[in-house]
Amino acid sequence: MRSIIIYHSWTGNTKQIAEKIHSGIKELFNECDIAPMKDVDINKLSKYDLIGLGSFVQSFQEPAPVTDFISAMPDLTGKYGFTFCTHGTCAGGYIERVVKGLRRKGLTVTGWNDWYGSGFIPLMPKPYYTDGHPDKIDLKEAREFGKDITQRSLRIAQGDTHLIPELPDRKEYDKLYGAVMDLGGGEGMADMVKLKPVHNADICLYPKCTKCMDNCPTKSIDLADSPKINYNTCGPCMVWLCEQLCPTGAMEVNWDIADNMMNTMTSIFEKLAEPMEEYGELRRFRSLITEEEGSGIPLYKKQRHPKLIIRDGVIRES
Repeated sequence: MRSIIIYHSWTGNTKQIAEKIHSGIKELFNECDIAPMKDVDINKLSKYDLIGLGSFVQSFQEPAPVTDFISAMPDLTGKYGFTFCTHGTCAGGYIERVVKGLRRKGLTVTGWNDWYGSGFIPLMPKPYYTDGHPDKIDLKEAREFGKDITQRSLRIAQGDTHLIPELPDRKEYDKLYGAVMDLGGGEGMADMVKLKPVHNADICLYPKCTKCMDNCPTKSIDLADSPKINYNTCGPCMVWLCEQLCPTGAMEVNWDIADNMMNTMTSIFEKLAEPMEEYGELRRFRSLITEEEGSGIPLYKKQRHPKLIIRDGVIRES
């Protein structure tokens, strides 16, 4: 069963899970490719028997590029697929939306799964509830999921169609994966659009350093161009990777505005904890933090640069 794992990852959480699913599949079938979504030629997907698509969750659903990717996929009737995601509270509508999207493309969806991931939103109080994930236990689960989903897909292909899973009904789905939450925010969240990065050429290390360009989620930065930042497509991405990864602070954000938003962000922080407390065991939540959640300094208040570092596509606090 020729397979491919496709992933969309900003901070490396989903990338790590995808790599372990890939390794699990390869224990059974050597013909398994893995690639970031941006590098995948959708016109060549038909050569695969099993297609796995994974992403982080954004605003309780799949990010827009994932929606667009699924819409652009060709008809894949007769093929098999599955999905997975990482998140900082719950999968929300991601699983339902992506499963239905893959089915519309003709895929027989043979399963899905979700994992927690560390949070790197600079406005959010730290430590965040899910910091430390994915850990060794998560990655072991992902490898086992890779093996299990392959074996199930093979059995379904051989005629055991009773193994094809159905999405839970609404009440059970919301317990397992979470309903879309109204986080509020009002005027405080409206200020977020004002948090645009500004490029300071005097301290920029380009062309020696291209971290902001390479990791911009919306591909809005081109330091060889003028202007350097395309504000028509620039965020807010909610992560401000350009500012957090810059080793000299050449991507500047007026965080004074953020100070006025902290009451709003603290309120959101507390709301995000509610489903974890209510459904912690059901949703397999394990806290890995040793300090009281939210007792530390938000990333945006850190003075040193870089605030985050990236190695092999995985982001960590510096």
